[in-house]
Amino acid sequence: MALYSYKALTAGGKTERGTLNAASENEARSTLQGRNVFPLEIRPSRPFQFSLGSLFNLSREPRLPVQGVASFARQFATLLDATIPYDSALDMILDQTKDIAFKAVLSDVRGRVVEGAYLADAFGRYPLMFPPMVVNMVRSGEASGTLPLIMHRLADYYENVSRQRSKIASAMVYPAFMMVFGTGVVVFMLTSIIPKITALFDNFGAQLPLPTRFLIATSNILTGYWWLLLIMIFVAAWSLTHYLRTEKGKMARDRLELKIPFWKDLRQKVLLERFAQTLSTMLNSGVELKEALIVSKQVMENRLYLAAMENVTFDVQNKGLPLATAMRRTERFPEDMCQMIAIGEETASLAPMLDTVQNRLSREVNAMMDGATALFEPIMILGMGLVVGFIVVSILLPLLQLNQLVG
Repeated sequence: MALYSYKALTAGGKTERGTLNAASENEARSTLQGRNVFPLEIRPSRPFQFSLGSLFNLSREPRLPVQGVASFARQFATLLDATIPYDSALDMILDQTKDIAFKAVLSDVRGRVVEGAYLADAFGRYPLMFPPMVVNMVRSGEASGTLPLIMHRLADYYENVSRQRSKIASAMVYPAFMMVFGTGVVVFMLTSIIPKITALFDNFGAQLPLPTRFLIATSNILTGYWWLLLIMIFVAAWSLTHYLRTEKGKMARDRLELKIPFWKDLRQKVLLERFAQTLSTMLNSGVELKEALIVSKQVMENRLYLAAMENVTFDVQNKGLPLATAMRRTERFPEDMCQMIAIGEETASLAPMLDTVQNRLSREVNAMMDGATALFEPIMILGMGLVVGFIVVSILLPLLQLNQLVG
């Protein structure tokens, strides 16, 4: 089965566009004719979505967002709870899906399931739509007959990830607004107000104070060479983006983010929380530890932690070391986390202990985000006050100097 897009004429002479599932183009044409619709154009629907990234890479494969994975998992789990067969459940989700790219993928998945393929294998053909964690857990669910429970756990996991990302994004909205607004105010003052005021100093005989000269020079650059500044900013941004896409640039970025005060602690806690949650979810779903580690390490978006997890996975799989011992050897994981995992291994309760670790890290991340957001406002106000104060002082100094000369 495949997804076809069509353009057709209805019995009333109106143009109709849409999509349908069919095994071939001829079957799609017959289906339309059976609806008393005359097909004008039928073609396979391509899994492509327009995005800003597609402007630079037209061959980019579409990716399903985290919230999309959570929504699909929840829908699929609910239908499986009602003892609906896989193919019928997928067909029902297809009818409700508006995303053309995801619809085309689901149509292909459904077709392969109807032909006898395992659902996990069908998902595995689309790694950007269905991450390895989904594929491995679905495979475990199919083998153990607990797929509905597995899908509910996947939905819980991705909904939690989505909430965390939304919280971080929301926390960044106010600082970003303040930064843009403050920069706009300063630029407006330097380009519109300062030139009119500093024009009064043209006939001023004495040498202007250094802050005033600096202010006038900055204003002249912004008003006279704004186009050059824009070009320089664009070139710098392009160069930095290009560098960060290289392996060397990515490593430099990952090293830097683990050195910046406050940010390094927040970043570490976020990475460890995701790792603990992913590993716990997979272990609770019946996936073996060795297999779960291979998938769980992929949530480590920092290359230094990814390298550490490579060593952990190797030590556990090939040397038979306990997970806590392997983690200690990397010197990347906090000792309290290693101790809790060691206790979980000794008491055969590793998954519940990982849940405890994840919940604690989640609370710490939320507390750090709330504290940073609350602290940012006074810092921004202080920064803006210093900039505006410098501008005011730079304007007042020549006036005070003029008064002294007149006196």
